Amino acid sequence: MLWLFQVFALTAGLYGCQVWATFSLTCDSSVTTRAHVLHLGFLKKLLGVKKGTDTHCVLRETGQMPIFFYWFGCTIRFWNSLLSSNNPLLEKIVRADLLLANRSYRWTHQVRHALQSRFTYKSQQLLTAIRSRQTINLGQFELTLREHIIGGWRDLDILTPHEAHHCSRIMRTHHTHFGVPLGNTTGWWDDRKRNQKSVLPLYLRLDIPSNLSRALSCLRLSGHNFLVQRMRHDRNRRPYELRICDRCDWHTIQDEEHILLDCPHEHLVRLRIQRQLIFPPQLRMAQLV
Repeated sequence: MLWLFQVFALTAGLYGCQVWATFSLTCDSSVTTRAHVLHLGFLKKLLGVKKGTDTHCVLRETGQMPIFFYWFGCTIRFWNSLLSSNNPLLEKIVRADLLLANRSYRWTHQVRHALQSRFTYKSQQLLTAIRSRQTINLGQFELTLREHIIGGWRDLDILTPHEAHHCSRIMRTHHTHFGVPLGNTTGWWDDRKRNQKSVLPLYLRLDIPSNLSRALSCLRLSGHNFLVQRMRHDRNRRPYELRICDRCDWHTIQDEEHILLDCPHEHLVRLRIQRQLIFPPQLRMAQLV
């Protein structure tokens, strides 16, 4: 289903985006678009999780990039096509748009603004290419943009649960315990290597009952009813360090790690689930989760 969505639905959302999507080439500006809402809505329904589930975790769970990533790639490809065209009219249009690049409604201004906000060490190089009407290496550009997006996940490695705020704590839990490995070197997710790695978790690649798949999705994406999550949304919201497990006397925060691995009250439940989760026989619960 994800493959069908990627091939048919997502490509439909790219039609003409080189022109109309230049206002939404950043993460903050793209989240308000109808295309982004439909994209995330489909993924959340497919996983069977709540509408309020963290966007970044849903995208990583399904091996997807934010929709502005695809819009940005199409825009740079369009720029290269404009420069390689032999049409004198297009050349005059490009020159005129560059001369008016300081006006916020111009195409060049919007692209330059997106490049400045998305990149740090390569922004000047890319902006120089735009000003001097030079082509941009699309493969290197997409690799850099992908690494920039993934870098937000790698930054979570240096945070502890107590240091992270609400949203990043959910992302850190997913990144630490459940997420598909991202690697720690530049180029880990370039296209050549990406085709040799699993971008989906194991349970989404297996033919298992839909109710079990939904349960695993809710567990992995913090859509469960453990105290660490339930007390986050209670009227009398408790601090993270006070969400102590009420099923045992370990005086430990009742989070995913505690319930799945440590809580003595859930020992029999874990044994029963391990006997049930055998798809195929050599798999165990830890591998599915």
